[in-house]
Amino acid sequence: MNKKVVLVAIGTLLGAVGAYVAYNKREEILAKLQQLQESLKEAEITEKAKATIHEIAEKLSNLIKRSDTLTAEEKEKELKEIEEKIGKLEEAVKAE
Repeated sequence: MNKKVVLVAIGTLLGAVGAYVAYNKREEILAKLQQLQESLKEAEITEKAKATIHEIAEKLSNLIKRSDTLTAEEKEKELKEIEEKIGKLEEAVKAE
């Protein structure tokens, strides 16, 4: 039982540290996302892949901007949606 409590505490601490880092580096992350979107305009990939990447970047950007107002469950749900889109993007790129 004590191991479970320790693991939960460690997980909570890691989540808090991750949120803290993301919050403090918010502007840097948003700038990198903007750079990525700009570089995609020149990349030679399909429009579908570009649209998916743009959508992923927008979702990440919105998640970062709204991180103060979202619950942990809402953040987790949005991250899962982003992960699904990344998986679909990987499939689309492999198919090309």
